[in-house]
Amino acid sequence: MSKTFSAEEVKKHASEESVWVVVDGGVYDVTSFLDDHPGGKKILLRNGGKDATEAFWTYHSEKVLKKQGGKLKIGELEPSSKL
Repeated sequence: MSKTFSAEEVKKHASEESVWVVVDGGVYDVTSFLDDHPGGKKILLRNGGKDATEAFWTYHSEKVLKKQGGKLKIGELEPSSKL
């Protein structure tokens, strides 16, 4: 079973020390990917602790989520949580 996180927990992770983003309800810890992100870490930090679904799909395809998502996904946002 996947771990679930509240919106409050996700919001705590919005700095270079720990960056989490939500895409389509999945929670991703992108901290280790900051220096490797082709678009730079600034965009990840700007979306840290937030629902980044719209921003993600604006610049990425399903292929990117499949390639990177598996190793970065740490759980799901609680269904009743809103960011």
